Amino acid sequence: MHRPLAALTALVLAFASPAFAELKAPPTPRAVVADPPADKAHPADLAAFQLDVQGAKVNAVMYVASGDRPHPTMLFLHGFPGNETNVDLMQAVRRAGWNVLRINYRGSWGSQGSFSFAHARTDAEAAVDFLTTPANVAKYRIDPKRIVLAGHSMGGFMAASVSAARPSAVAGTLLIDAWDIGGDDYFAKTDPKVLAKEIAPDTVPLAGTSAQALIAEIARDRSKLDLVSLSRTIAARPVLMIGAERGIGAVTATLAKAAREAHPDTVLEAQYPTDHSFSDSRIALTGEVLRWLARFDPTITPAGARIPLTAAYDENNPFAKIIRGELPAYKVYEDADVLAFMDRAPMEPGHVLVISKTSKARTILEMDPADLAKVIAVVQRVGRAEVEALGLEGFIVIQNNGVGQSVPHLHVHVIPRLAGKPAYLAENAPADPKDLEAMAARIRAAMK
Repeated sequence: MHRPLAALTALVLAFASPAFAELKAPPTPRAVVADPPADKAHPADLAAFQLDVQGAKVNAVMYVASGDRPHPTMLFLHGFPGNETNVDLMQAVRRAGWNVLRINYRGSWGSQGSFSFAHARTDAEAAVDFLTTPANVAKYRIDPKRIVLAGHSMGGFMAASVSAARPSAVAGTLLIDAWDIGGDDYFAKTDPKVLAKEIAPDTVPLAGTSAQALIAEIARDRSKLDLVSLSRTIAARPVLMIGAERGIGAVTATLAKAAREAHPDTVLEAQYPTDHSFSDSRIALTGEVLRWLARFDPTITPAGARIPLTAAYDENNPFAKIIRGELPAYKVYEDADVLAFMDRAPMEPGHVLVISKTSKARTILEMDPADLAKVIAVVQRVGRAEVEALGLEGFIVIQNNGVGQSVPHLHVHVIPRLAGKPAYLAENAPADPKDLEAMAARIRAAMK
């Protein structure tokens, strides 16, 4: 092994831990595992209120994201009857900077009125109208151009139904193991008396209805409850469909196929080997949702991007532009061959990237050993400066190639490690420019 390559390997192995095992999936978004910085002027909040829908009071909760900027907002619609609340998912979505509105349909879980599938559709439409009313847009800091509808099981059907009915108000749709109510063969072929006995326990939290009434509604309105047809319509905008293999994931596959036939470039499908409630895949589910939601943020690259190992060098990649002075960077070191600067979305404060200014290597496989030696020498100096400037007990060195790599220009991460704090390979939030410049100044002063 050539000496520079051996040095890099030794550095990576020296700081390796189980948290940095080989990636077999895109990184977990940071909002899954870490709280955002508190905003004292505009803190995260929880607002409980009622929506007036056709004279009935529908219970609602808004998870309000922190910060004074307009927030993208998700409407989350629960299933039948809604025993799986998905609160963990909604909280993570809020940590990622989104508002989340949750409602309980009429006649469900204490909301006034009578439950029916028709009423649930109307209630969901009323919730979208609430999110787009100017007074509520201002009160809850809603970005009305980035409203996403999401639903689990029956809620997936409701999300699709409203997305199709309110196309100008909806930016995208998320279906989690969605129930094709009208296309459910089991409901169509099972004796109504047997079926009523089976679903009776699920009607306990529902007022003004019965198992027999709901079965009759499905039989009467089967064409109105056709989720396959709705899937084709909603795919005019981005759609994520997530199935559970031990749930009704086969339905998700059918829906995704129909949606792709209508709009092949907007549909993303994922399947997980879990049950209908995603009981043993909650972290995976949440990460999948947050990575997809990132496409609605125009300021970042969606997580999970992969750089092919073999391709031509892109002269317009962000690091090439930084080297040419076309993009700004918070520099901590620069010479004729190497540049070190702050990562704009740091894993920890003090996270530095080190790149070659002269090499056009995209990965370590392409870099000349002499150029690599120059980069590694600066990596060592940056690590020493971080320890001195920040009072660290250690640091991590990471260098991705292909999977996990976000920019097609070889770069080495030098990341402070805090004793007692787990290290996560995660998609991190952009830092405040003032904080980046202050941290760069501290590290620059310690460079030797």
